[in-house]
Amino acid sequence: MVVNMIKKSGLVLLSAVLFFAVTMPFRELFNVAQTVEMRPVSALPPVFGLMFGFPGALGCAVGNFFADIIAGYDPVLAIVAFPAQLIYGFVPFAAWCFIKRRSKDDSPYFRLNSVKNVVRYIVIITANSVLMTVMIGLILKGFGYNLFFSAPTLMVFCNCFIFSMVLGIPILVFAAFFKLKAGQTRISLNERLVLIFLIVGMISAAMTGVFAYLELSPIASDPLAMWLRIYLYVTIALSVMIFMTMFILHYAEKNITMPIEAIANIAEHYIDGKENEHQANSKSSVGQCERLSKIRNETGTLAAAFRAMILDIDDYIENLTKVTAEKERIGAELSVATQIQASMLPCIFPAFPDRSEFDIYGYMLPAKEVGGDFYDFFLIGEHQLAVVIADVSGKGVPAALFMVITKTLLKNNAQNGKSPKEVFETVNDLLCENNEANMFVTAFMGIWDMKNGIFTYVNAGHNPPMIKRAGGDYKWLPTKPGFVLAGMEGMAYKQEEITLNEGDMLCLYTDGVTEAVNQQNELFTDPHLLKVANRHKDVNMNEFIAHIKAEIDIFADGAEQADDITLLILKIEEQLTIINPKGIVEHG
Repeated sequence: MVVNMIKKSGLVLLSAVLFFAVTMPFRELFNVAQTVEMRPVSALPPVFGLMFGFPGALGCAVGNFFADIIAGYDPVLAIVAFPAQLIYGFVPFAAWCFIKRRSKDDSPYFRLNSVKNVVRYIVIITANSVLMTVMIGLILKGFGYNLFFSAPTLMVFCNCFIFSMVLGIPILVFAAFFKLKAGQTRISLNERLVLIFLIVGMISAAMTGVFAYLELSPIASDPLAMWLRIYLYVTIALSVMIFMTMFILHYAEKNITMPIEAIANIAEHYIDGKENEHQANSKSSVGQCERLSKIRNETGTLAAAFRAMILDIDDYIENLTKVTAEKERIGAELSVATQIQASMLPCIFPAFPDRSEFDIYGYMLPAKEVGGDFYDFFLIGEHQLAVVIADVSGKGVPAALFMVITKTLLKNNAQNGKSPKEVFETVNDLLCENNEANMFVTAFMGIWDMKNGIFTYVNAGHNPPMIKRAGGDYKWLPTKPGFVLAGMEGMAYKQEEITLNEGDMLCLYTDGVTEAVNQQNELFTDPHLLKVANRHKDVNMNEFIAHIKAEIDIFADGAEQADDITLLILKIEEQLTIINPKGIVEHG
């Protein structure tokens, strides 16, 4: 409350000081008659009233009172003129408040931001000037200075109207500009255009008055008649400029600036709308653009284009929402598929804790959610271990489905007592049936006989495994790759044998290891794998696989994984002890 009172008192004082400071020089230099002078200060009361409200009007009345007293006017006249000056300053503010309530304008201060507001200002100023003229005319007649309708009272009207236009408009323009700038409020395109035209019009009218004064002052004998003539010229120039300005601004406002501002507001509202309000915002924006598109110029074309863009964006968002929902559903299903595929591969290690003859460890990292690589190992009877590693052509769901079929067929046929060669030949023919997708599988399968240490294996177009003898280095396992599985019916596969002894290790892998790429599209390669394997040959199996994977990651240097990475390690721990039917101990 106290702060508000201090602020209002400061506005009263500021208005009074400015009014007084502007009044005195012109009263001394341009005195026309006993109670009449050329009075630019007549613009301040209505302008300060519009800017500051009642404190601005009161301050101007106080400044006028002291100026009259100091100028030697009759104190009674100065006292009587005080309420007239207060009314003259306050009426425009009261009129604007009334218009503001009727038009539901939420602007905190008067702005000449449209043709409608400029017309309102002109009407208010005209009516206020007439009111001031009537009040001053009655006061002067009452004190016996002039008749009610006389040249001095006409001079009062010209002072009030002309200077409220020529000086009042620029003052309101700059005041609004600084208030908007201080409040970080955007000055609209229409307001800028209105302000430019008004400033140009007021400068033209003012220049007319200056040139008329320079032309008439040397030859004029009657100052009152001279100023009335100057005011007549200014009024004519002002009327012409206002008429032209209003005509041009009305056309521009209706067809250019306001439609552009409307489109800009539509765009801003459309973008800033909340997600749950998007549909309502779209309908509103489309409706507004449709109305604006009826304007037959470039702004109408722009509105039509923006309407089409909104409709296209809405269609895109709707389709994107559907696609996203479908993608999320597929992602959830693939996540389940990933878990199912992972559970299909042996994943609990040690896999055979009750068997001391060997140890085995496997690892697979699919390039996508699900992959086409797989490894498997299982016992055939009590004394045979089968190991399988395979790579289905392609990646993703199709490869994963084909992988499940292949894995099942290989295991079922191997557990029926068939040799690796017979298993591949049987499975190959089965996979070729109804293989309309033309998919194929590279695979390696071996069966280790624990009784004699013989490892029987067959290769269907797969990468050759690495073998490390006890105390030695990794080398390539001698193998001649046959044709891929599911490539052609009736294929015959060659079976090979090798003996695995205590301490030997066998490393099976897929081409996702050797064909891993880096940022330069260089391959990891077989020689590099052999070199890395020998660098870590003495660590245990799970550490060995971890080192291989780490080396691949370092080599890739952030490049996207292009293929599934699968590794399977078999280590022979000890010879099998067998008691034959005669009770004699044999060592495999």
